[in-house]
Amino acid sequence: MKLKILLTAALMMALTGCGGDDSENATPVTLTPTGTFPIVAEGEELIIDIFAPLRSGVTTYAREENSLTREFEAHTGLTIDWSEVPSADRMQKLNSIMQSGLYPDVILDHWWSKSEQHLYSEQGILVPLEDLIAEHAPHIQAVLDKYPLVKQNMTLDDGHIYSIPSLDASPQTEANYKMWINQVWLDNLGLEMPTTLDEFTEVIRAFRDEDANGNGDPNDEIALTSSFKSWNSNTMYFLLNSFTYYAQSNKFMYVDDDGKIIYTRTSDDFKEGVKYLNSLFEEGLLDESAFTQDANGLKQIGNNPGENILGACAGGYLGSFLNIGDSDRWKDFSAVAPLIGPEGVRYTIANPAIGSAVLSITTECPSPEAVVRAWDLFFYDEVNDFGIRNFAGEEGIDYVMAEEGDVNAIGEPATYVRLTGNNDRDGRYWNQLGPFYKAEDFMIRYAVEGEGDAETTLHQITLDNYTPYLPDDSMLILPMSFDTDQSREIIDIETAMNAYFDMTFAEFVTGKLDIDEHWDEYVAEMEKIGLSRYLEIYQAKYDQTQK
Repeated sequence: MKLKILLTAALMMALTGCGGDDSENATPVTLTPTGTFPIVAEGEELIIDIFAPLRSGVTTYAREENSLTREFEAHTGLTIDWSEVPSADRMQKLNSIMQSGLYPDVILDHWWSKSEQHLYSEQGILVPLEDLIAEHAPHIQAVLDKYPLVKQNMTLDDGHIYSIPSLDASPQTEANYKMWINQVWLDNLGLEMPTTLDEFTEVIRAFRDEDANGNGDPNDEIALTSSFKSWNSNTMYFLLNSFTYYAQSNKFMYVDDDGKIIYTRTSDDFKEGVKYLNSLFEEGLLDESAFTQDANGLKQIGNNPGENILGACAGGYLGSFLNIGDSDRWKDFSAVAPLIGPEGVRYTIANPAIGSAVLSITTECPSPEAVVRAWDLFFYDEVNDFGIRNFAGEEGIDYVMAEEGDVNAIGEPATYVRLTGNNDRDGRYWNQLGPFYKAEDFMIRYAVEGEGDAETTLHQITLDNYTPYLPDDSMLILPMSFDTDQSREIIDIETAMNAYFDMTFAEFVTGKLDIDEHWDEYVAEMEKIGLSRYLEIYQAKYDQTQK
């Protein structure tokens, strides 16, 4: 995977005769002015080696079989030599490559941590990108300027950016932990949508006791269930945010008003939340399978043939516990906003739009400028062939431009009409491979019929019920870069704490351990494992980032 520039002898002589710089960092081909396409001058060839895992529903990115690759190459003038790997083998293959010293020019969908990027940048493998972006990628730069958290997250401690991000800024992604309740059952029993924890408890109790589905069997309803293994379907996590801010994405920590990092799982507020969960379990309101069922088990409840037997459950969307394409049962459910707890607390679990590191350029790359300019095409915040092609497929086959009268999920004029689903687009798209930008309104640019579907309605549902209760950015802890020794120490402590917590939390909720009697013992064990040292490392790094 070395330099592969194919030039005629005459062109090479011409470049040399024009004072071409043959130093290590010189651009070895002639590029057109920034902002013009193709990027590579006519008559020259720039081959870029790219490591890329195969995204779901994509068989290959090769130009012979993938029309997006052909169009991208034709538009930019780049020739891409793909090194494809199955998604499941991504990390193993990439680690082998990085250890071999034979690097590709570009690495896509690597999702490296800041510590990993720091390691490879220190070894001189990764190219700093911030100056290239500022000079040659106005649309990427505009995104970094618009979203300060993204720029902060992409910038390492040395002040450099080594990855171009992917960014989904849509509300339903930023607030993707939701609760769903059976609206039909609420109507059957003459109940209002609960807004407080006490009201929610009363509703769940009525679901259990009053034949909510009206089939004459008062014992077939599962009033409230949960799963750790289906997407954002841990109902207990949702309910704990009526007591304190509790989010896995924040490593179960938050920053208080004084800039101190708090570990939520040993706080008094968290203890009160666990006591509430225990009360649900003791009363038989929380399904006993909440700690054990996987995604398939949860969907068996949601998709129960015949009567709907599910009252309420968390889920990133309704497809977390329903096969939404098989029936209209999803229409039975309404979203529950974060519930007001006994002390007035109500938080939405945040998945902040901070960007994911998905494109890095190595020092093997013959022209980092050309790569940065090429991927700037995916960051246009308007109708953009490459942005929509990466996501939705080919115009005329997978989507068409909307016509007058086509409306989106909130009744406004639509931009696109979707014709196919993800499983139908192989050979015509990359399925969100590498860097991309989805603006806040991206998902409502599609036309819908009638009331829309379970996916397109999420935009307004989120704005109405979840966006208002997102925590302030100052509470969030962005990914941090640690040295090798600190990283090992953090991983060791975190692994041990999580294992102990998972066991103890289940025993607290199910009543096998009395939380009042054993709380101090639990906190002492967390300290013994290394909680104070864990917080010390994080606090020191956090304080450093605030300077």
